[in-house]
Amino acid sequence: MLSSAYASSSRKFSIDRAALGDMGDKHSARLLVDRIFTAVLEGVRTRRLAHGDKLPSLRVVAESAQVSRDTVARAYEKLVAHGHVYTRPGAGFFVRVDNQVANAQTQTAPAPLLTNWRQRLLDPRTLLHRGLGSGDLPAEWINVPQLAAALRAVSRSNINWAAGYGDAQGYLPLRQQLQRKLADIGVDVTPPQVLTTLGATDAINLIVMSYLRQPGMTVLVDDPGSFLLMERLLASGMHIVGVARDADGPDITALQNACEQHGPTFYFCQSLLHSPGYTGLSPQRAFQILRLAERFNFTIVEDDTYGDLAPAHRSPHATRLASLDQLQHVLYVGSFSKTLGAGMRAGFIAGNPQQIEWLLLYKLVSRASNGSLAERAIYRLLSEGGYRRHCEQLRTRLDQARPRLMAALEALGIVLPHRPDAGLYLWGKLPGDLNAMEVAERMLANGYLTAPGPVFSSGQAARSYMRFNVASSDDEALRALSNVLERSAPG
Repeated sequence: MLSSAYASSSRKFSIDRAALGDMGDKHSARLLVDRIFTAVLEGVRTRRLAHGDKLPSLRVVAESAQVSRDTVARAYEKLVAHGHVYTRPGAGFFVRVDNQVANAQTQTAPAPLLTNWRQRLLDPRTLLHRGLGSGDLPAEWINVPQLAAALRAVSRSNINWAAGYGDAQGYLPLRQQLQRKLADIGVDVTPPQVLTTLGATDAINLIVMSYLRQPGMTVLVDDPGSFLLMERLLASGMHIVGVARDADGPDITALQNACEQHGPTFYFCQSLLHSPGYTGLSPQRAFQILRLAERFNFTIVEDDTYGDLAPAHRSPHATRLASLDQLQHVLYVGSFSKTLGAGMRAGFIAGNPQQIEWLLLYKLVSRASNGSLAERAIYRLLSEGGYRRHCEQLRTRLDQARPRLMAALEALGIVLPHRPDAGLYLWGKLPGDLNAMEVAERMLANGYLTAPGPVFSSGQAARSYMRFNVASSDDEALRALSNVLERSAPG
């Protein structure tokens, strides 16, 4: 029976070197795994593979595709983790096709083109005009005299702290300042409920490593949302389900359907100044999300990376889940890297005592020390008021730049579905339903980096969208975009 199934499937389906395309770049090992993964899914989509078909053996694929058995094994294991393939001890790997799951909006391995774009957006060494697509504030905006003074003061102080590993949970005076900072947004914690990290990305990595240890676990994410988060979850073998958003926050019907169909363990979201769409969260929607978290017993990871760019009076969409929930179902992630620069790797996680104790255990085994210099410098900025003044200045400059960029984009025919009154980004729909990836490639050929919508989304809804940086979208880049849009227009 098994040999018959294998013979049938092997006549219909194979993976050779040509099917994997050109793999000559430095990221070939990872891309080969993704391309084998994608080739199997394409076999299912085109009905060359059916439920129960046996996949070609590791040896057969390794020989025909001219790759190592380890590469094939990693691709097959990733397919198992995502629920597309199952194993039978001693018999091999078999295709699983679940029509209900197949119809869900889920994220699988990113296409190589998207992987390349995500790498470009992350790599500061990219020799391109980065303004439109940049994810950060310009360097001249974050040249903070107070930060330089704080760093000098720390370096001149008694440096006995540098001789040891320090407090694994983080510099206590900083955690006490973070307690006050959280109180300002309505989150009541004690210093033992705060764990410092090397930024928001490090915080997410720590949460994934601590709680999502079994490949194939289902997690929910905002769609569109952070591509860094999606890459991290995919690398851990998670089954990712995207939840669409509107002006009031996550689509509650889509969220409930995802909970009923997939039984998620975690939901990663941004409540305030969500990137890339920069929508917020209404109080009513927030309460609905928390009720679902209680009903379906999942944990919310609320990433508030951009929260310090939002004025305190911002309403009615200035709701944070952590403020309403008081960390019963929410892990709250904060960071200083967006406001003080990517080189200032400092962030934190706030949670209930049991969660922080568990996270601390994994922090201890994954890292020998903290970012002690950065933590002490940020403590000085917070305690002396320099950080608050710096954020006020950033908000003022962004508020001055935002209307100009809105007007310039709308003059190009770009539609802004949301007109945010705060934050670093705008999210716009290109005229004539143009393909954002094609426009981005043409801009790239002219030396300009952009942030096309599909980089942030697993679905087709973002096909014609781009994210624009309010602080660094200059006239030169906008003229180049105007020329590309004109040449790309149909007819």
